[in-house]
Amino acid sequence: MIESVVVISDQSPIGRNSAIEAIRIGSGFTALGEIIDCKVVLTGDAVYLFNKYCNPEAVGMDPLTEVLEMADLSDLEVYLIESALNEAGITKEDLVEYENLKIINYDDLTELIANADTSFRF
Repeated sequence: MIESVVVISDQSPIGRNSAIEAIRIGSGFTALGEIIDCKVVLTGDAVYLFNKYCNPEAVGMDPLTEVLEMADLSDLEVYLIESALNEAGITKEDLVEYENLKIINYDDLTELIANADTSFRF
């Protein structure tokens, strides 16, 4: 039986749903309580999901607030890859306030994956 999972997304939250769906799936797993421990890792363009200046409404998409509220309500642990933030020019001050948000490097990601029962990329 799977008890822990790492969901990884590297797709932009603007124009695609991969990062948003990673949060939805992670929130669903986390809502199951102690049955499945889930962590979501955002890298590449997916880090824009937690940029407080992200404005999907400007291109006709729904606001991201509902997805972020879902993650918050489920106490989902979300990890952002530091080098992806640097490449995007996003600083810690640019990030939305989210209690379970952590910034990690690729070595930390390797450890998360190694300690999980399974992982998959969205």
